Amino acid sequence: MNDIEKMLRGAVDLSPVEVEELKVLKERIFSATKDKKEARAEFEQKVKYLTAGLPSIYWDMTWKDFVGDPTARKIVQKYVDIIETAFDCGQGFIFSGPHGTGKTALSCLIGKAAIEKGYTVKYIPIGKILDMIMQSFNDKSYKESLYTVIERVEFLIFDDLGKEYLGVRKQLNPMVQLTLDAMLRERINRQLVTIASTNLTFDAMQSQYGDSVLSILHGCCKFQEVKGSDFRLIKGKQFWEKF
Repeated sequence: MNDIEKMLRGAVDLSPVEVEELKVLKERIFSATKDKKEARAEFEQKVKYLTAGLPSIYWDMTWKDFVGDPTARKIVQKYVDIIETAFDCGQGFIFSGPHGTGKTALSCLIGKAAIEKGYTVKYIPIGKILDMIMQSFNDKSYKESLYTVIERVEFLIFDDLGKEYLGVRKQLNPMVQLTLDAMLRERINRQLVTIASTNLTFDAMQSQYGDSVLSILHGCCKFQEVKGSDFRLIKGKQFWEKF
């Protein structure tokens, strides 16, 4: 068994589908790159990204590719430059703003920088956290997975904070609020970094989560508004205008 195969078999947190995805990725990278050392380094990096749950659309993204809010970009770049200090202080971000302004992109750029520095990183849509909470009531393994994420991951990225309140999940508001409160308190006590993105305004977050959660978030995160137009719509429009 070669080192690459050992790496794939050692990716215990990956689903069978993700392992197959990595095998395809491995073939593509090694067939396209003559320098095997360079190919291996790129592949190892992609394994880390996939294990962290970062969406593949952001794997090759650099700061040059970010076309969103220049003020938010400048602040986040400064944060990345001193990411070790930020980790020592347990400080992260809450990115708020409309759809498509680059909140998730900024979160993932921080996640990639943290991975490069050797920190553990996990990207999880907030809805998936709620699903894990609900499933943990009947399945101990989900509870263990949830607490592993909460208590051990050094940079935890919550995406779409607030969407867990949509639809039938509104019935679970009190449970969600109490669970989120407990999770954030645990992470603060362990000085772990939390990054989150949301479409909610500050007032809307206060209304949904209450003063306790907002107070905790203020203590461990900088609220950063990300302004701009929906670049996804702009990109799509530019594509179709060529026809």
